[in-house]
Amino acid sequence: MKFKEPCNVNYCAVVAKIDSTADLPKMDRVKHAIILGNKIIVNKSHNVGDIGLYFPVECALSPAYLKANNLYRKSVLNADETQSGYFEENGRIRCIKFQKVHESQGLFMPLESLNSFLTEKEIKSLSIGDAFDMLGDTEICRKYTIKKRNASSQLSGDKGPKKYLKEKLVEGQFRFHQDTLMMYRNLHRIEPDTLIHCSSKWHGTSSIIGKLLCKKPLSFVEKIAKKIGIAVVDTHYDYIFASRKVIKNNELNPNANHYYKENIWGIASETLKPYLKDGMTFYFEIVGYTPDGGMIQKGYDYGCKENEFKTVIYRITQTNDRGDVFEFSAKQVQDFCKEVGISAVRELYYGYAKHYFPYDGGDIEKWQSGFLEKLKKDYNEKDCDVCLNKVPEEGCVIRVEGNNFEAYKCKSARFYEWETSMLDSGEVDIESDGSETEN
Repeated sequence: MKFKEPCNVNYCAVVAKIDSTADLPKMDRVKHAIILGNKIIVNKSHNVGDIGLYFPVECALSPAYLKANNLYRKSVLNADETQSGYFEENGRIRCIKFQKVHESQGLFMPLESLNSFLTEKEIKSLSIGDAFDMLGDTEICRKYTIKKRNASSQLSGDKGPKKYLKEKLVEGQFRFHQDTLMMYRNLHRIEPDTLIHCSSKWHGTSSIIGKLLCKKPLSFVEKIAKKIGIAVVDTHYDYIFASRKVIKNNELNPNANHYYKENIWGIASETLKPYLKDGMTFYFEIVGYTPDGGMIQKGYDYGCKENEFKTVIYRITQTNDRGDVFEFSAKQVQDFCKEVGISAVRELYYGYAKHYFPYDGGDIEKWQSGFLEKLKKDYNEKDCDVCLNKVPEEGCVIRVEGNNFEAYKCKSARFYEWETSMLDSGEVDIESDGSETEN
């Protein structure tokens, strides 16, 4: 059956199978299962090969799904009020440890949990890899977020940023960066002969600056000349900068809520202006502190002193006057940044996947699972060696070299625990805040 594209592909239900299981000492009713490369605590009744729904950490189950499956802790909220589950009203799936040792990175539910939403025939038609957050008009899950502010940063109507952009930008020039997908769901994209670039994933806030073709403000005389058919130069290159999802130029989005006390995206972008050539766009991470001393991400200083920040570039594009985009390869990003004296993401490995994790010609899926486990072992489960504070490494990013940008993130289990503890304390992550999205 067909599904709508999930609102957030990293936080949706995925049809998956149990790859392996392991008994846990002193635990008689549950065991560990490996699902999509993640360790999940499941009921002892589940076996290798069982197919069900995998929900990732910090996904929030919908009220309809919770009620239908009697998952609420408060029994009066369940379809069967005599049954009680283990979810609070927010439906949040937390990264937890059983007996403070055995981690669980998500939730596994049987396909029968969809009985209230799909027919038996539709459930039988589900295939491994199917992903969704809606079934028809019914929400099943979404990304869990803390809303501590309203979406006042968004403009609407004739005075919205889209109108200003239309007046300023030449069509096809500016592009936001797409969400980076999770590695565990895209292992099939990595084969032994795939040329890959592995880099450290740093915990900051994403930013964009481009020196792009814009509509030039015309003088009265130029407007008249253009109207009567005289050739007038009506475009020029100008700077556009943004956060992950929101334009941050004051003249284009004057009412933007910058989250921090200062517009850190604008401040950081100013430091990179001198290195942009006409048509070039930098996609980068800002880490450390804001100029007023606030931390961009709590605990993650990345060697910065208070009031200092760093920028690390992970993607560069070149857009011509027709709107055609040339994508710099991972190696070209590294070389360009080195040449002009700015920082690119820290490279951990560059080469063919089979040279990182040897392939003996056997089962390709088994090799892919081993490749993922080696990534986690080599780069993830440790303290960040750049930060002065003791915090866990966020993880790594695998970029596939090719004509188009293709990259997948692999977060560490320790970082998931950190992320969960931050959300437990009410800390809002600017990268996850749902109100940080363009109108």
